[in-house]
Amino acid sequence: MADSETPPSPSPRSSDTSPLMDDVVAGVVPEAADADPRRRNRKILIRLCWVVVSSLVLFLTAKGTEWLLSEHDAEVASEADDKVDRQGPAFTASTRADMDNPEATLFDKPFSAEEKKPLIGPRKDIAPYRAAHHGRGVFFTDVWHESMGVGTRGYAQAWMVDIFSDRRATLIINGMRMKGLECVPAKATTVIIHPDERVATYAGVLFDTARPDTLLIADAEDEHYGEPFFKHRTIDLGNGAAPAGLRIQVTSGTHDCTWKAFEVTYVDSDGTHTRDITNNGEGFAVRGIAEKQKQVFDVSESGIVECTPKPPTSRPCDYKY
Repeated sequence: MADSETPPSPSPRSSDTSPLMDDVVAGVVPEAADADPRRRNRKILIRLCWVVVSSLVLFLTAKGTEWLLSEHDAEVASEADDKVDRQGPAFTASTRADMDNPEATLFDKPFSAEEKKPLIGPRKDIAPYRAAHHGRGVFFTDVWHESMGVGTRGYAQAWMVDIFSDRRATLIINGMRMKGLECVPAKATTVIIHPDERVATYAGVLFDTARPDTLLIADAEDEHYGEPFFKHRTIDLGNGAAPAGLRIQVTSGTHDCTWKAFEVTYVDSDGTHTRDITNNGEGFAVRGIAEKQKQVFDVSESGIVECTPKPPTSRPCDYKY
């Protein structure tokens, strides 16, 4: 019998991990604790992969939510801005009568022999005469050609109109008509013709009270001269566009006419709308010439002469317009 037995040797560890590492694993990843190092490493790897995937999913979810919220906020802000943008008037228009260099002056009453004396003779400035006898300066109608069936040019009055929009969004004017038109036979029976040179600075257009729903192109050099303006073009405003300028002539033939406004049709993102252009808050008026004229005077380089009155469709004094 031996004096003592040799104690059994402990099972050898298949890795050299320290007790400290075992404690860390047991504390941080308890489900990975395992005597078998291969199983333990696999558990740790699975755990780490799960942590990485979960973190990535959480990150992407957070970013996606942030993006959706920012898109929503941007859309809400844009809608709010658009609402504010549309709260004001779609456009503003300033209007002034064109009184520069009229080509004729209309008078309601014929002049007496005494009143004619200072007029007839050498050429002179008739502005004082016009003012003294309450004459109204007019222009020859700019739309006049055989296709319209017009024998001679009639008379017209004109307004300079500037249209501007400070909206960020674009809007398009695609129609204009005379609103609330009323006419009576013309009172003017006397005319002094004094053609003068005009400088075109605005797009020329014309309304004829015989067809108040159609705005015509009055620029003789335009390829569509005499045709409906909005058949060939529009007026684009907003989004930083420059103001649009129109010289609107109105001719009424042998009638005196009044109307409330130029009614404008425009289109924006909300659809089609109308807006009135007034004469600075008032209505408009245009004068024609009576069918039976009583006196006609012609101003030329050689002087001022009286002519035999002729029908409006004829050329008074045989003046070559």
